[in-house]
Amino acid sequence: MPNGIDAEIDRANSLTRAMLVAYGAWGAKIAVGEIQFGAYDEMLDFVNMRMETVDSCLLLIENQKVTDSLGLGRSLLEHYLLFMLMRRGRKLFTLRDMTKLTEAEFKVFLREEREKYATLRAAGETAVIDVKKAPRIARHLAYVTEGYKSEDDPDFIIPAHYFHFQQFHPETMRLKDEDYFQYYEPEPELIMALKGHRAESALSYKFYLSYDALLEFLKLNELIDAPVAARIEAHYTFLGKFLHPTHDAARDLHDNSNVHYGGTRIGMRQNYSKVAVLLASLYLCYLTAGLIDEAAGLIEGAPEKYISRAGTDELRDLSQRVPVAFPYFWFLFNEPPLYDRFNYCVHHATDDELQEWSGYPGVPRDRVTFDQHIYSHLQHVLGGWSNVRCGEYRPPVM
Repeated sequence: MPNGIDAEIDRANSLTRAMLVAYGAWGAKIAVGEIQFGAYDEMLDFVNMRMETVDSCLLLIENQKVTDSLGLGRSLLEHYLLFMLMRRGRKLFTLRDMTKLTEAEFKVFLREEREKYATLRAAGETAVIDVKKAPRIARHLAYVTEGYKSEDDPDFIIPAHYFHFQQFHPETMRLKDEDYFQYYEPEPELIMALKGHRAESALSYKFYLSYDALLEFLKLNELIDAPVAARIEAHYTFLGKFLHPTHDAARDLHDNSNVHYGGTRIGMRQNYSKVAVLLASLYLCYLTAGLIDEAAGLIEGAPEKYISRAGTDELRDLSQRVPVAFPYFWFLFNEPPLYDRFNYCVHHATDDELQEWSGYPGVPRDRVTFDQHIYSHLQHVLGGWSNVRCGEYRPPVM
């Protein structure tokens, strides 16, 4: 089993490295149209920096720094979610403060606004798609519209998240100038203006760029559904354990993790388990493929006047190999693996259903729920299992 896992780690890392090389060479294959549109360069620049992180993670994995690679994987996941919205998040909402109303009055007003805008929309007199209660804030309305349209090309929409990401600066939101060195004493008007900038920045982060906001907008734009959102939550939470202080998170990834030797050293005396190394490699492979698919889709979907040739054939070929090569790792958008189908049938399927599905591989995907215990789940996936009713599950790595 260890030798098979070593080979699998090499296979995943080699595919990730191949995607990196192909991505680096891709720019020379893109043919710009009659107009060079700067937004494409800026969004590819966003991906360029993520590819640097991927490269760093590969080095960490090769040097047995698994915990640090998983921590950076959380950053990659969050950037991946944001980039999906920067590319395909056509819907946005604007907020309207109705805190002057009681909760009962607010519900009535919301119903009236929905009816009002439904009538206006039917008459073609409004760009508002929907009116709903704003998420995560009391008595605020959210007016849903499409993103910002180009003046030269009304059919071409630039997602709002592209602008919110560019304009957000965490120091504006968190740091007060009066707490730090200043060359001159600011005028009262400037102090008030800066206070307003902080408030605007905080709202922008809360409603557009925070993790909760990203999930809200991914759902609003129908880029994810409830099961995918649940998988995102599980992966995000798991990877977050290696980014934020979490007791024993790193220790649990080692062989003989319950053994405490004491003393001081760099890391632990025990090695990371082969399964933990493979897990880090699989995360990196899937995240790289996801980012590349979004980047390729961005350029492929560009109007011909901006991009005359996308040149994405090699990139697509490599990224599409990932779910085929590693179907046993259930990430965000791939099919439920065979192990999860087997495990579902063992615990939940009736004999009649097993017969109807011709065995556990045929269980409908919407029946199979995700296992939130990421690391132990991969350990189970790599083992062999059998059941009198359901048959035999053979591990993907021998």
